[in-house]
Amino acid sequence: MRAAAPWLDACALSSGWPQPQVEYKLRRFVNDYVAPPKAAANLEIAVETFQRMTGEIAGMGARTPHELMRCAEVTFIRDCAEMAARASLVRTESRWGLYHDRTDHPGREDADWFYHLNLRRRADGDMEFVKRPVHEYLVAVDDLQPPAGPAETLVAEVHRFAVAAPGRADARPAARPGEPAGDRIVAVLALTEHAATLAEFRPFLADPDPEVRRTAVATLTEVAPEGVADALVAALHDRHTEVRSAATAGLRELADVLPGSAALAKRLRDARTSPDPLVRQVVVELQRITGVGHADDFRAALGDSALGVRLQSVRGLVRCDDVAGLAAAAADPAREVRVAVAHGVGTVADPQGAAVLQRLAADVDPLVRAASLRAAGQVGCDGDLAIVALGAITDPSWQVREGAATALGGAAPDVAVPALTEGARDPNLDVRRAAVRSLAAWVHRADVTAVLRSAAADPDADVRAYARRALTAAAATP
Repeated sequence: MRAAAPWLDACALSSGWPQPQVEYKLRRFVNDYVAPPKAAANLEIAVETFQRMTGEIAGMGARTPHELMRCAEVTFIRDCAEMAARASLVRTESRWGLYHDRTDHPGREDADWFYHLNLRRRADGDMEFVKRPVHEYLVAVDDLQPPAGPAETLVAEVHRFAVAAPGRADARPAARPGEPAGDRIVAVLALTEHAATLAEFRPFLADPDPEVRRTAVATLTEVAPEGVADALVAALHDRHTEVRSAATAGLRELADVLPGSAALAKRLRDARTSPDPLVRQVVVELQRITGVGHADDFRAALGDSALGVRLQSVRGLVRCDDVAGLAAAAADPAREVRVAVAHGVGTVADPQGAAVLQRLAADVDPLVRAASLRAAGQVGCDGDLAIVALGAITDPSWQVREGAATALGGAAPDVAVPALTEGARDPNLDVRRAAVRSLAAWVHRADVTAVLRSAAADPDADVRAYARRALTAAAATP
């Protein structure tokens, strides 16, 4: 806490920047600019941002000792982030796989960098870097002989542009299109310091450099000014994958607060024809979450070549309670889609979905059969579905047997109890667990009580717990 002393008085006030927001912003910059793969341009932007955020951190507010402690933690996060970024800049090579992957220095440089890189604080408070030799290995490794060298060697840092001017962004000169891309990126990042409007973002969203546009989209998501939805959907048409990816991430982050307007519905339908499968997937996802999509939209997406799009279309059909649309998706060649259809029919819980589940219960894939049987318990396991479930209780696949035991919980007791009694003795604990849970609905039957008393001594703790809970509830009920 002594290291945080200069700002303790300020944090003791209830006013100031909320700690969660400052920490969120800080972590976002770490993820976007310091995480591998790394490049000098991103790392230098990160260092500039971390140094600029020192003022924001000093302005945080705290109302309780706990919040004050969290404010102190933010300062330590900032310090670690700056140390990691500057150390990554100094080590001009790639090493340790993805952990330190420099796209601008893709090779490993043992001659210069087969050393430990340490940092320490100088007398003036700034950090400096030193190389220290690696000790010889205890066990010899071919072609890996650590080079000899002095105990420590100072390493100079190289900066390509200076730290941005201090103060609020609206008090600084505006970035000009002719300036280097790095300066324009810094100007975009500075828009987070005040309630920037969409108009302030527009020059950067139309910038010729894709990295500037990507940063503008990511920052726009963080600020979320009025009109953010239209701007992010427009960015889905960008010619560069990185910008479109940032737009899809932003739309997903804001999905729950996007307006379900007719204008948004039209923009999403226009983006539905994108050649990028990720864009088409997020379009269908947003149509479902915002409620602007209709059953026809989701049925049309069932024919998409991308698996992710078809999965989102199934979820959309579930929101629309469209059993007929789910029946059409049951013939999808991908197992994941057929499993999603089974889960969806169970969620809709419409008895008309029984025919779809019966079809899926005969699928060649055991996971599809298992999912359809689990859903049968929600739809109502009677008639032909009950016959299918009775046959599946002895299936070679334990997932199918577990699904059958779950399904029989929705069947008539005279039909289900004999099969579930066998399921309660199944060698697989998941099957026994499902059988006991289904039997609990009929605990007042003498034959079921006997099975549950036996299950109360099962080797598996969950099976025992479900059995004992059912017996206890029965004893408490007159």
